[in-house]
Amino acid sequence: MAIDRMKKVTIACPVHSANRVNRALYDANAVEVVDALDVHENAREFFKHHEASIDESDQHTIKIKLVLTLLNEVAPEEKGFFEGLTPLPILVEPSELSKTLHSFDLDSIHDEARSLDDIRKRAERRMAEVRGQIDSLAPLADVPFHVSDLRRSKYSRVFFGTLPAKNIESLKTRTDLPGSFAWEVVPAAAAFRADGGTDAKASAKSDRARILAACLVDDEPAARRALAAEQFEEIVLPQISGSVRDRVRELEGDYAACLDELDEIRKRITAMTKHRRALQVLEGHWDGVRRAKRAMGEAIEGRWVHMVCGYCRERDLSRVEQTLRKDVPEAVLFAEDPAPGEPVPVSITSSRNIRPIQMLINLFGLPPYSSFDPSPFIIGNFLLFFGICFGDVGYGLMLTVLGYYLSRKTRAYQGVNNFSKLLFYAGISTTIFGVLLGSWFGDLYQAKYLGEGNFLLRAQQSLTVLDPLADPVTMLLAALGIGMLNQFYGIALKMYGALRSGDTAAAICDGLLWLITLPGMVILVGTLFAPIPGPILTTGLAMFGIGALGLVLTQGRDQQGLVGRLGTGLVSLYGIVGSYGCTAFVGDVLSYCRLLALALTTSIVALTINLIADLMRGAPVVGPVLFVIVLVLGHTFNFAISLLGAFVHAMRLIFVEFFGRFYEGGAKPFDPVGFDSPSHALQRPVDSAS
Repeated sequence: MAIDRMKKVTIACPVHSANRVNRALYDANAVEVVDALDVHENAREFFKHHEASIDESDQHTIKIKLVLTLLNEVAPEEKGFFEGLTPLPILVEPSELSKTLHSFDLDSIHDEARSLDDIRKRAERRMAEVRGQIDSLAPLADVPFHVSDLRRSKYSRVFFGTLPAKNIESLKTRTDLPGSFAWEVVPAAAAFRADGGTDAKASAKSDRARILAACLVDDEPAARRALAAEQFEEIVLPQISGSVRDRVRELEGDYAACLDELDEIRKRITAMTKHRRALQVLEGHWDGVRRAKRAMGEAIEGRWVHMVCGYCRERDLSRVEQTLRKDVPEAVLFAEDPAPGEPVPVSITSSRNIRPIQMLINLFGLPPYSSFDPSPFIIGNFLLFFGICFGDVGYGLMLTVLGYYLSRKTRAYQGVNNFSKLLFYAGISTTIFGVLLGSWFGDLYQAKYLGEGNFLLRAQQSLTVLDPLADPVTMLLAALGIGMLNQFYGIALKMYGALRSGDTAAAICDGLLWLITLPGMVILVGTLFAPIPGPILTTGLAMFGIGALGLVLTQGRDQQGLVGRLGTGLVSLYGIVGSYGCTAFVGDVLSYCRLLALALTTSIVALTINLIADLMRGAPVVGPVLFVIVLVLGHTFNFAISLLGAFVHAMRLIFVEFFGRFYEGGAKPFDPVGFDSPSHALQRPVDSAS
C-alpha cells in the first residue's frame, strides 16, 4: 500500500551474451531499461549504444497483422458486452505462450492467408468490372436490334440517340433534311434494371424519345446539323455482337459465378478463425519483443563488455538475479538505491481494498518517487462526496448490485475490475447517505404511491437524519463544514509529506501555521452570521493572530532581505504567493456547495418522475401499466445521469480542491520490458504483496 521501493540496476556481461541477457530481461518482465550513457557519463569515450535489430519482430508482426486483418474483414470477432464497452487486454497463460511459440506454424498460415486474400481481391475486382459493364449496358438493354447491325457501312451512316420528345413533330416538318435521310422512333420498352429485371415506370417517365436514323455518306453533315438543331444526342453503341439484353444476361451469369467463387473463398477464410487466438498471442509476443529490442538500444557496449542499466522493484530483484543466473551465468548484476532527486519511475502496489481508487491517481498522474501514495487518504472522502451527491437508497442499491455484478464478470481484467469495485463501494456509500438524507427513489415512499404504512415510508421516517429538500440551509452548512474539514485534512497531508521527506520547517511554516490561522479566521467570520461565545471568539482571535504573524514571518523565507520576506509574507496571507491563502481557502470551501446542489438535483428529478408516473396512473385501463413504465424508464434515466454527475463532481473535489493542497502528480510510470502491454497481458500468480 505504497510506492514500491526501486533499485537502480546495472547488468554487465560479455558482448557475445548480449542477446541472452536481453531475452532473460524480457522473460523476467521486471526491469525498465534506461539510457546507460546517461547513467555512466564517463563511459561515453569507450562505449557506444548497442545496435538492436527489430527486423525479425517486424517480419513476424507483418505476417500476423496480414492474417488478422483478413480474418477481421471477412469474419469479424464477436465480442461480448464488456469487450464492446471498453478495450480489454488479451490475457495469456505462460504455458499457452510457450506452446504457441513452439508449435504454431506462422509461415504456413500466412502463406495460405495471403493466397486466399489474393484470390479474394481478384474475384472482387472481377465482380466490380462485371458490375460496371452491366451498369453501362443496362440503359440500352431494351434496344430491339443487334447493335452490330448498325456499325458503320461504306455507303451509309446510321445515327442512334435521343432528342426531347416534344421535338419529334418539329423533326418531321424540317425542310433542311437531306433526301436520303430516313428515321423512326424506337419505342421505349421497359427499362432494364441492373439486377436483370425491368422497370416500366422508369421508361415511361423519360421525356426524351429515342430515334434511329440513316442517310447516305455524302448527306451526313447536313443530317447532323438538322439533328443538332433538334437537340439530338447520339448514343455510342457498345462493341458487342448480338443484342444488349443478351450481353447483359451473359454478364449477370459471370457476376453470379464471381459471387459463388467469393462465397467459397470466404468460407475458407472463415475456417481459419480457429487460428485467431494463437495469432493474437503471437502478436503480443512479437510486439513485446519489438519494444524490448528498442529498449535494449539504450544499452551500451565496448569491445568486450555489454552493459544494461535500468530500474527494478526491490521485491523483483531476486527474481531477476535468479533468471540471469539460470540463463546467463556469466552476467553480473549490480543494484543500488536511487540518488535523491533522481527521476525514478513509479510503481504503486495497493492493498486489495484500496486498489480500486488507484484509477483516480492514474488519471491525475503518479506521485514523485520521493513522495507518498495518496490512495488510502482519498478513498474515504471520495466515497463521502459521491454518496452525498448521489444519495438515494434505491439508486445506491442499484449501483451496488451493478458494481458487484461487473466485478464478478471482470476479475481477469484488473483495470476494469478495479473500476467495478469502485462502483460497488460507491453504491454502498450512496445507499448509506440515501438513508441519512431520506431519499428512496425520491419520495416513492409516500403513501399516495405505495399506500399507508408501507415499509419504505416507515423506514424513511425512522432513519432520516437530514432532509435537504425540507432543510436546505442546514444541508448547505453541512456541505461547507465538510469542505473546511477536507481543506484542513489536505493541509495535514502536506505536513505529513514534508515530515516524511525530513523538511520540518515546511511542515510547520506551510502546514501547521495555516492549520492555526484558518480555523481562527472561520471563527472570526462566523461572528458576521451568528453570536459567538466570548471564550471561543477570544480563542479564534488568538489563533488567527498567532498564525497570521507566523505566516508573515515565514512565507517569504526564500526571499532576500527583510523587506522582501515580510512583504511576501503579507501577500501570502491573501493567497497570491506562498503555499496557500485565505481567499483560496474561501473559494475552495464554497466549491463544496455542489454537494447540496447535486443531492437536491438527484432528489428533485426523482420526485418529478414519481409525479409524472402518478399522473399517468389516472389513465383508464392502462393507467397502472403506464405508472410502472414511467417509473422504470424515468428512474433508470435519473440513475444514469446522476451517477455520471456524482462521479464527475466527486472527482473534481478531489483533483482540484483537495489535491491542490498537498499533491503533485506527473511522475513517469514504471514500464518494464516484457510481454505486457495495454493490449496483451501475461497471467502470473497473484502477487502476495497485494
